[in-house]
Formats: sequence, C-alpha cells, structure tokens
Amino acid sequence: MGPKNMNDLEIKLIKSVKEDKDSPALKSLVDRYRPMIENMYGQYKIGLYDQNDWYQEALIICYATCSIFDGASGSKFGSFFKLKFKNHIIDIVRKENTVKRQANQLACSYEQIINEENSDEFVRNYVHLLDTSSRLEQAVAELSKLELIALQFLLGEIKMQMACDIAMCDSRQLNRAINRCRLKIVEYL
Repeated sequence: MGPKNMNDLEIKLIKSVKEDKDSPALKSLVDRYRPMIENMYGQYKIGLYDQNDWYQEALIICYATCSIFDGASGSKFGSFFKLKFKNHIIDIVRKENTVKRQANQLACSYEQIINEENSDEFVRNYVHLLDTSSRLEQAVAELSKLELIALQFLLGEIKMQMACDIAMCDSRQLNRAINRCRLKIVEYL
C-alpha cells in the first residue's frame, strides 16, 4: 500500500472517529502509532503507569486529536497526534514532579517530629490520616464507572468535555454523577 493509500485510510479512520466516538477506528488509529507510543513509553517514566495506562492515554489523546484535526491545510495527522500525545505525557510528568517537589519541601525526619513538643499531635494526625485514607479507598471502590470519571473531573485530571466523551454522556448526566460521587465520599468520611 503506497503513501497515498495509507493517507486515504487514515483520513477514513479519522472521519469514522469523528462520526462515532465508539468506532473501532480509534483503536486502529492508535495501533498504527504503536511504535511511537512504545518509544515514548521508553523515554518518559510516569509513576505507576504501565503500558495499558499509556495506551489508555493514547486513546484519549487520539480521540481529542481526531476531533480537532483538519487535514485541509496539508498537515499530517501523525505529526499532530505525536505532538499532542508528547505534550500530554510531559504535562503528566510535570504534575507528578510538582507533587514530588512539594512532598520533599515539606519533609522532615521522624526523629525531629518525635523530639518536638507536638509529637503526640503528629501521631494523632497521622492515625487520623490513615483512617481517612482507608475510608476514601472504600468510597472510591463503591463508585460506578461514570462516578469514577466524574471524580477524575473533580480532581482536575480531565476537563468536562473529555469526561463526557469518555463516559459517553452529556454534561447534565456528568453533573449528576459528580453530585453522587461527592455524596458517597462524604458518607464514608
């Protein structure tokens, strides 16, 4: 298959994704860029992300790229997708590094805490934090798939439109899921 035919196939896949967000064309497009995704997976390390997480991110970004891609100006989808995916991955790495820096700035030794006068308060707070963390895990385990997507939106990990696209719902349905999510979490805390 020559470059023109490959480009025609890609254009058909992109059109299919634009017309139907559940189209198998999305997976086909991501599969076409598997080597690029694997290469970035080797270049960038993101906390607890495994390859499946990377492909999930690739599907999300590929869908977003298809939604806004207009090849009329002669631009290539592959270059555009690679740029958007790389920028997305770099954003995730930056957020992760920010959290690490903040944790390091607030860090102090246990000996220092224990020797200070407020060590009893620290222990109480630590026990409370562990209990809260455990309850939060229980609450999250009770959330539906839609409510988990709503939680990602609440945490600022994804925008409203992307959350609606992933959940295949409208903003009203997502807002109801957000409210249910909040209620369930408050109930556990």
